[in-house]
Amino acid sequence: MRANKLLQIMLKLGCRKVRQKGSHVRVECPCGKHLTTVPLHAGEELGPGLLRAIERDLEPCFGKGWLR
Repeated sequence: MRANKLLQIMLKLGCRKVRQKGSHVRVECPCGKHLTTVPLHAGEELGPGLLRAIERDLEPCFGKGWLR
C-alpha cells in the first residue's frame, strides 16, 4: 500500500494531520490520544512491518484489524 492511500483512509476515519516535517506526516486519531507517523516517500510502497506498526499505534482508537 502506498502512503498517500493510507493517509486517505485515515482521514476518512476522522484522523487529522497534526504536522509535517519533510516527508513524514504526524497523524492524530479522532479521540486525540493516539499519534502515529506516516512516511510519504514518492513512489514507494510501505512495508508490511511498517503498516502493522501504524495499525498498532491506532488500535486503541479504531479497534483490532481496522486497516484490513
